[in-house]
Amino acid sequence: MSQEPANLYSVLGVSRGATQEEIQAAFLGWHRRNEAGESIPGALWERIQYAHEVLRDPRRRQTYDSLIADMAGPLLGLDLKVSASRLPLVDSAQVVYALATVNPGETPDRGRKPLNLGLVIDRSTSMRGKRLEKVMSAVGLLLEKLGPDDTLSLVSFSDRAEIVLPAATLGKAARSADPETVAAWSDPRRRLWSITASGGTEIVRGLRAGLDQVSRGANGNNISHLILMTDGHTYGDVADCLKLAESAVALGIGITAFGIGTDWNDNFLDALVAPSGGQSHFIESPDHVLLHLEERLLGLGTIYARNLSLRRSWSGEIALRSGFKLTPFPQPLTLDLDPIPLGDLEGRSPLTVLLEFLVAPQTIATRLQLPINISFTPVDGAEKTAVGVIPLMVEGESDLAAAPTVTLLEAARRLNLYRMQEKAWEDAESGKPGTAAARMRRLTSRYMETGDLRLARQAQLEAEQLARQGAISAEGHKLLKYGTRSLIGQIEP
Repeated sequence: MSQEPANLYSVLGVSRGATQEEIQAAFLGWHRRNEAGESIPGALWERIQYAHEVLRDPRRRQTYDSLIADMAGPLLGLDLKVSASRLPLVDSAQVVYALATVNPGETPDRGRKPLNLGLVIDRSTSMRGKRLEKVMSAVGLLLEKLGPDDTLSLVSFSDRAEIVLPAATLGKAARSADPETVAAWSDPRRRLWSITASGGTEIVRGLRAGLDQVSRGANGNNISHLILMTDGHTYGDVADCLKLAESAVALGIGITAFGIGTDWNDNFLDALVAPSGGQSHFIESPDHVLLHLEERLLGLGTIYARNLSLRRSWSGEIALRSGFKLTPFPQPLTLDLDPIPLGDLEGRSPLTVLLEFLVAPQTIATRLQLPINISFTPVDGAEKTAVGVIPLMVEGESDLAAAPTVTLLEAARRLNLYRMQEKAWEDAESGKPGTAAARMRRLTSRYMETGDLRLARQAQLEAEQLARQGAISAEGHKLLKYGTRSLIGQIEP
């Protein structure tokens, strides 16, 4: 019988760090399913039994683990592309774009890690009606997509927080030692639909309660993540929310934030997810809530490495001016953090970032090195680093390097589109509607060039509104900001 030792952990459905109790419990779960008459193919049942025999024996497991280590290739691959590697001698700073793509290595598949997911749902008055109904319907359907080893908690908030579903592993909730947990999970959908909209928006209350529940559900063998959904501004507690986001990183908890509708603070949500390298996104219509939750669940369920960070290791003659993550989801990087969080590497897809550097003026021919050091934590291991170096030559000749790739050039163009819409918003906010309108008219043409007619039309409408009323609409601001992010994210690495 042919065996594939690199798959034994995934065959049982446990991680490489699983305890003997977890290995035995996983096997007994398969055994019960087999005894109950479930149709398990004979070849698979043989592999399950073989995996159990190897992994329950400490000596055989140690030998097997060393075999995996010998078979494993590099944990991550780092591919670097640069807009120009040879720069002319000029008396001004020069821009260099670098496209860094982090790919999963050849390490054997570890299987899906259980999730420890916390949902924090805004139930303030503005959520009344379709918004709250669609969110609750989406959460109800989400329950069907989670597995028995996944842990879920749900907190609703307005000007106070309520624990609707306490953290519980779905397959064990009914056997919890806590009577309140058993009662809540005996009919979770009834608990969901008992939520009613009322009160104001104080995100810190929901965030604090949600992080407490997620931390209770963490066990070292699951992926901990919190998803916030809100439709309004929080008042007076922004600083406290951002402190909680920083503490979440120390606890190994990632954060995703979804804004529903147009009346919420996009800059705040960006700052909230920045410490963990998470995602903030615009849900234009309540009808799209389920789609966004499903996409996020899919990414979280296939995490390959955690806590990727870009370390500042270049010389003082090189400065990072901006950065933008293209995949697995488009998100601007926060440059005032050190190291710069990049988030997680999800599944078998790459994590790609576009970095814009400024090279200081050089008076003589100079050789510079631009190191790209990305630290990461394998799902079942200690922190490691992937390192790449881009050589730069500043001399009195024209750039003799090969032309930049089409991908890099297009990413740089779309990044500049994103900057243009940000500048237009800043101009409008600072009382310069004429300048903002001119930018919007230029954006209209640029969006047409990308083929996105919806964004082009929206930019044209905003230019007209600026001319009439001197302001950009809240809806237009969100559509252009997040629509341009999506354009950047559509570029194939």
